[in-house]
Amino acid sequence: MFAGKRNLKRVITLFSCVAMLSTTILIPMKNVSAAGYDYSLALKNAIGFYDANKCGKDVKTNNIFDWRGPCHTKDGQDVGLDLTGGYHDAGDHVKFGLPQGYTASVLGWALYEYDEVFKATGNKTKMLEQLKYFTDYFLKSHPDADTFYYQVGDGEEDHNYWGPPELQSEDRPTKCVANKNNPASDVLGETAAALAIMYLNYRDIDSAYANKCLQAAKELYKMGTTNKGPGDGQYFYRSTSIYDDLAWGAVWLYTATGDSSYINDAKEFIVVKNESGDDPFKKRWTMCWDDMYVPALVKLAEITGEKIYKDGVEYNLNYWMYDIQTTPGGLKYLNYWGVLRYAAAASMVAAIYYKQNPNQGYLDLLKSQIDYILGDNPEKMSYVIGMGNKWTQHPHHRAAQGAIGYADNANTAPAKYLLLGALIGGPGADDVFKESVYEYQYTEVAIDYNAGFVGALAATAKHFGNLNIPDVTKTPIPNPTPTPTSNTYLVGDVNHDNNINSIDYALMKSYLLGMKLPENTFFESEADVNGDGDINSVDYALLKQRLLGMISKFHVEE
Repeated sequence: MFAGKRNLKRVITLFSCVAMLSTTILIPMKNVSAAGYDYSLALKNAIGFYDANKCGKDVKTNNIFDWRGPCHTKDGQDVGLDLTGGYHDAGDHVKFGLPQGYTASVLGWALYEYDEVFKATGNKTKMLEQLKYFTDYFLKSHPDADTFYYQVGDGEEDHNYWGPPELQSEDRPTKCVANKNNPASDVLGETAAALAIMYLNYRDIDSAYANKCLQAAKELYKMGTTNKGPGDGQYFYRSTSIYDDLAWGAVWLYTATGDSSYINDAKEFIVVKNESGDDPFKKRWTMCWDDMYVPALVKLAEITGEKIYKDGVEYNLNYWMYDIQTTPGGLKYLNYWGVLRYAAAASMVAAIYYKQNPNQGYLDLLKSQIDYILGDNPEKMSYVIGMGNKWTQHPHHRAAQGAIGYADNANTAPAKYLLLGALIGGPGADDVFKESVYEYQYTEVAIDYNAGFVGALAATAKHFGNLNIPDVTKTPIPNPTPTPTSNTYLVGDVNHDNNINSIDYALMKSYLLGMKLPENTFFESEADVNGDGDINSVDYALLKQRLLGMISKFHVEE
């Protein structure tokens, strides 16, 4: 089992008998100092990379790459919808469901866990911009409660084209849809997680938008659990289990809502083995688009505190620290295809779990793998384009490569444009890197590659970048268990929608400012959260503390 599967037969046919290229870019070293690597700059560049893979009408908006522009502006026309937007998968231009849902959820998790790091390094605004580009597309792709379009473009047809997306045919199919007749529990679980996390990250910025994301997350999750089965994704992204994805969606919906039914679902799903029969509590893999068992265990351990989930996480991390194949140069070597994405993802998981169990070995794993990626390796090169003084000149990425077609080996020329911030696949088990656009296992880039890398960089910047940011473990909104009041609604549920969230907080603020509110949107009986017979700033402050998880219940509920 491994991620990033591609059509080997097709690639071998197209790229046979080609000599390995060995050109590299050499510039003065700028990003490494005596104190170490510039993790904040690496984080900035890794986030910015996503601009290179944007799709749709608004690609140029705030794009750091002036060589990218609008493309595929008619996506969805074959089903009568506007499905423009989203991100191209890798060096190709298909919008696949699993890697987009995975990437958006992992990037969102990184921001959720390391919000202060993104703020301190000046990267939060750009990070939110990238996340919203994902969720805007997800919301477009979900026209009603029972439908979700999750793939635009045909992998076979697309991979026969070598050129920039701006010049590719606008006539491409809306390939895959989830509905009552077509299950896609894996895609729906991942995407539900991404939308639920966006709610958490965005509720204090735009509560209306955040609540749209949460509602869509609930609907997609319901689709995935009501009609269980894997999605399509052609053979490029074939899932070996749906239950890890559903567990991942469930833990985040619980975190967003406090509804215990979600955590009960997660406990049920996490024990179901994948096709290979792997024990979910003794995993020898790591977080990737086809395996979300370990990150789901991290969240279950955090939420429940139960030993079974902690043991599952620690078994996996012990394997990564002590037992996994390690190259002579120190790289943890899980699989030959895009090896660095796994090392980065495992490092992110280790750093986040460190908050629950401050084992120094987890931070040692993190730093060793990130430093290897940035240049502390036998090749003395950076595996992140544009960092350090040496990196690949042949990333497997059509837009950056800039050539048109395969004629006369046009696609083998050095990349025309700098694909700043892209994490490439990485070296072999002997630490040797093969510099060729045809060695796509080594030189390919993809949105899922950078996802765990961004999270790991944020953690590295926190622990080794002199930011002096303390560990803060966020707690979910607790499952409300109020004592009875004058009606059946929850204390703090000022709009009677059976949920305590940022809408209640915004309504409370409007009420205290004397603003006129629409009828039946504000109920004073639930707004007096401290029970003193008055609605004032004290109630407002207590409601905020409840939403932030600082208090588990209001005094009147005790």
